Amino acid sequence: MEPASTKELRNEIEDIDAQIIDLLATRMDISDELARAKKASGQSVWDENVEKAIITRYQELCKEVSLTKEESEQIAHLILNISKARQEKIYNE
Repeated sequence: MEPASTKELRNEIEDIDAQIIDLLATRMDISDELARAKKASGQSVWDENVEKAIITRYQELCKEVSLTKEESEQIAHLILNISKARQEKIYNE
């Protein structure tokens, strides 16, 4: 079997990137709903313990697919920072 061409590999990456963006958009929609639910119930906008649990969950998930702890933390922090900013905006409306 011939190795995949760079064009084929780039096409695969493009397809995966589209899937990642779709999943992130869905996650952010749910995060927005969560902010509204927190506001309605009088909960604080952010919980450090939940954030730590999310980071730990990312570390475990990434370990299963051979991503490093550092990579898992980068991914988690990026997603959490976006989510936090959106939730704070909704919470403070």
